[in-house]
Amino acid sequence: MNLTNIGIGLGIVIGILGLTYGGFRVALYQHNLDKLQQMGKNQARFAELIKRIHKETPYFVFITSGYRSTAKQTILYQQNSKNAKPGTSPHEFKRALDFNLIGIEGWIRKRDTVETWRATGVPGIAEEMGFRWGGNFKYYHDPVHFDVKEKG
Repeated sequence: MNLTNIGIGLGIVIGILGLTYGGFRVALYQHNLDKLQQMGKNQARFAELIKRIHKETPYFVFITSGYRSTAKQTILYQQNSKNAKPGTSPHEFKRALDFNLIGIEGWIRKRDTVETWRATGVPGIAEEMGFRWGGNFKYYHDPVHFDVKEKG
């Protein structure tokens, strides 16, 4: 195999990886946009949080939950009584997002420790912007949760 063939092969692999990465970013952006569009007047605040996370950290945000109807919250509460009671969750009032982080070493999810989440810098950004972080909840481990303090 000569150097020209190796160069062409390497160029093809890099091109495919670039297209895959670009496609991933587009799909992630669309997924998050669909979730954000359900957040009413808090949409812009959450969008700004995500923008800062993408700019200031090496992580991508993947929204797992935003607005939930009371019916959906009822189901979640029936599945786990540690979830917020129906009628009390900020998700029902378009004031909360749950999200995972995607980084070079993989996903950071709910099961990860508060320390792991703090090390990302994301809770600090959120708290600086006036969000309440679920990693600070006293009786429930919910580091994926971020909500605005006032109703909206």
